[in-house]
Amino acid sequence: MFFHLFYKITMPITKRLFIKASNSYDKGFQIVPVNTEQPLEVNSDIGLFKLYINIKKFDGSKPHLSNSLYNLEDKTFLNGEKIDFPPPEKEKVESNLRMYIEFTPNKDIKGSSLIFGNDFTYSIKEYVPATLLNTGLKIFNWFINDSIKGDAYTDKPYLYGPGLNSFTYMAIDNGNSVVDPHAKKLVENLSDQLDGVPNDPNSRKKHFHNFSKCDTFTYKKGVKYILQFDTNYLKLADSNYSVCLPRFDFNVNRYANDVLNNVNFVIKEDGYDAVGHGNLGLVVNFSVLSEDSDE
Repeated sequence: MFFHLFYKITMPITKRLFIKASNSYDKGFQIVPVNTEQPLEVNSDIGLFKLYINIKKFDGSKPHLSNSLYNLEDKTFLNGEKIDFPPPEKEKVESNLRMYIEFTPNKDIKGSSLIFGNDFTYSIKEYVPATLLNTGLKIFNWFINDSIKGDAYTDKPYLYGPGLNSFTYMAIDNGNSVVDPHAKKLVENLSDQLDGVPNDPNSRKKHFHNFSKCDTFTYKKGVKYILQFDTNYLKLADSNYSVCLPRFDFNVNRYANDVLNNVNFVIKEDGYDAVGHGNLGLVVNFSVLSEDSDE
């Protein structure tokens, strides 16, 4: 008994990812299957979302063992059991993290009003040095997206921006033109709805560089939009988590604790200036659970 207890106490602990989604911060969460190409549906006050998440070398926590894959091309779940659906036919994902979302609004939404970003429902300033937070935010604005706004020092920190210049890839699923978000050279089709919108993702981001430009576009009721977010700035493989921006590295494992252990990816209507403002659409919560390393 003593040796068993000693073994449990001294056993190395690994922090493994747990990903869930809802239309709220505090209820209705569902586990998100990772690397399966099986969608998770979330209905909200602003419309219907279908969510797919791919992560390279996903070493997920216990809740993911029977529903997620280590890599997209695998044919067994994390627990070793064979998958019970046709294996994904898509090519390997090049980015560390991909969130692929099909969004069908239930009302017209102004282009500047659909917000995408990250937030916390608790304060983080007690756990992360202020200089580190300030430097990270400045570098993000300089190198990634200067229209992103945030506050790391508030009791509920956030980093928000218009979806039109934040998503890696956007398209309209209208049957009129073929779009392939997995092609090597991405081609978009927002110009099918609004003349003058470039069909190249980077040019589209520049086109919608401010709110007045974003206001020229409308997410229309009943139309299905493809919203894809890819990033290599987040490293999530094999339970080693870090944020890597140009000239800035933040080791998440070093600072994670019983409080600082989760962050949200959020899509909402309005509420650019604070967490809890606006109309929530999709909340994807990434948290780390402490588990024994041999589990």
